[in-house]
Amino acid sequence: AEGNLKRMQQKITDCFNDIIREFEKEYGVDPMTINKVTAVGNTTMSHLLLAVDPQSLALAPFSPGFTGPVSVNAKDLNLTVNENAIVNVLPNIAGHVGSDIVAVLLSSGLREMTGANLVIDIGTNGEILLACSESVLACSTAAGPAFEGACIQQGMRAATGAIEGVIIRQGEVELSVIGDAKPVGICGSGLIDCVAELLKSGMINKKGKLLTEAEAKKAGLPDSLAKRLVVGENGNSFILYSDRDGSCIFITQKDIREVQLAKGAILAGIRIMMQELKLEDKDIDNVFLAGAFGNYIKKESALTIDLLPKISSDRVISIGNAAGAGACMALL
Repeated sequence: AEGNLKRMQQKITDCFNDIIREFEKEYGVDPMTINKVTAVGNTTMSHLLLAVDPQSLALAPFSPGFTGPVSVNAKDLNLTVNENAIVNVLPNIAGHVGSDIVAVLLSSGLREMTGANLVIDIGTNGEILLACSESVLACSTAAGPAFEGACIQQGMRAATGAIEGVIIRQGEVELSVIGDAKPVGICGSGLIDCVAELLKSGMINKKGKLLTEAEAKKAGLPDSLAKRLVVGENGNSFILYSDRDGSCIFITQKDIREVQLAKGAILAGIRIMMQELKLEDKDIDNVFLAGAFGNYIKKESALTIDLLPKISSDRVISIGNAAGAGACMALL
């Protein structure tokens, strides 16, 4: 296992070294003049970067191998920078509350805001910060697999060919596909859109059950939508796209259940923290969405499926790669 840990560490530092080479090419920065590095990441990645055994993170009570900040010499990590350079890894807080959310806390300015404000970073874990007056709470929820395309039958990451947006209007399905290519799968933002649109159009009920073609017709839904409902080997499905050669992109009943699990996990985390601070939905001033996913998610869809507290959509704000910005602030 020790050997594998070192291999994983090497994989990460290889990526770092690729970035450093890119930096040299793009900006003419001599890597040997780099004498300080700041790294942030989720707890698992921080463990692997430092070659600390992460196994305890997979077992209850999900204790990290270390908490707090760590400083190491760049040469111990085989980084191609000045050999005396120091690498500062921002602190891990708890099992799955890592230095990435610490960096988000820095760059979002959450602690300086008035009122009650929420930051959600939806990655492999949905990491959440809630701040009100002097208190800041943090928690982590297991959300990633659905939103990053794993566990979803035709799920994929946000790459060329991924359906990233879905609109159902007047009986027609309109898709936005990354790279304007032929659809080959569906990514997280498309998934949330799809479930929200199916809910709004009456194709799924409040409990997340997908109707059959007969049920949809009986409910008076347009034939153009009803005929997209098919029964496959994995239960009911809704066809989003079909090609002349017979290939289809569809969302299954199981996919919808996966979205409900992930969404339920995030909302449960938010609700528990709100209870701790005795807050109700009406008390929340802003919800900030961090991370790549937060940039792409359509906030109206997130509100439709109750992924977020019930607040007006103008108070849901995307703040982009807040962890990266926080890492820059810590470095400077």
